[in-house]
Amino acid sequence: MRMGGPMPSRSLSDAELAIAARAGDAAALAVLLERHRPRLFATALRQLGYRADAEDAVQETCLIALRYVGGVRDPDAIAGWLITVLRRICLQYRRGRREVLTEVFPEAADDRETPEDRIERLELREWIHHALERLPESLRVTAMLRYFGSYDSYDEVAAILGIPIGTVRSRLSEAKVKLADALLASAGLIDDDRRAVARDRERLWTELLLDIYRRGSSSGFVAQLPADVLIAKAGGTVLQGRKHLAAEIEADLAAGVRMRPERVMTNDGIAIIEGRFVNPPEDPHHCPPGIALVVLGTGERASRVHLHLAPRPPRAGDE
Repeated sequence: MRMGGPMPSRSLSDAELAIAARAGDAAALAVLLERHRPRLFATALRQLGYRADAEDAVQETCLIALRYVGGVRDPDAIAGWLITVLRRICLQYRRGRREVLTEVFPEAADDRETPEDRIERLELREWIHHALERLPESLRVTAMLRYFGSYDSYDEVAAILGIPIGTVRSRLSEAKVKLADALLASAGLIDDDRRAVARDRERLWTELLLDIYRRGSSSGFVAQLPADVLIAKAGGTVLQGRKHLAAEIEADLAAGVRMRPERVMTNDGIAIIEGRFVNPPEDPHHCPPGIALVVLGTGERASRVHLHLAPRPPRAGDE
């Protein structure tokens, strides 16, 4: 993958660029998106009628391409695929639906794959992280949750971060423009040392989660946070001290609950940790399905943890 080499020749065909992008060449994807941006914008302007909305739809298309380009089976059809994605986004906009990412894509990857799986497989992860680092923390964490985590509705992002849904909208509006432009500008500029640090942090969090899951030991995980860290929970409750998080984990462990790691994302002082609860057979509803932890800061500099529990599914007999 040419993360640090020259940009690919602009004389390459769409199919050649698409094949390179599917193999993880971030620069090839940048050239491909830049090549088709004028046509995408013209199409969006015809569909939506307003320049700001058209620009927004094009930025969304670029970000979706990062997530799904690996699933386009026919490289010769990449231009048509981009236009189809854009038109579906425009249709959602006309219907007033911007809260949830477009759900269905032509020739898309297996739905069982997560966005993070696709990014890992394409080796575009470092490119995305480098672009994210250019955003302020508030925009960065919101964009990470919305575009690359499991929680892609505005309501869920607002619940995790403990902010109004209007704030989520305004942050994403700003982040979308900056992120898509930064992605196009950052191909080939990845710093190997920073990439290694990010991967080391993700491996660390993952191993500590596995300690909780496999060994029932939470001490290593909790020890990564300072003693006086703030723990923000749903509903606006804020507790001070890692002891509160430790007590919750230990209570779950004592009840026979384990938390299986699902996804870990880190980026320059932000860690998003997603897990799936495994309840004991005798108490299958002890914990909700999943948990998301957003850690702001690194190690002893971590200042705040946002703790979000996934909604419980309806149970038989519930009204």
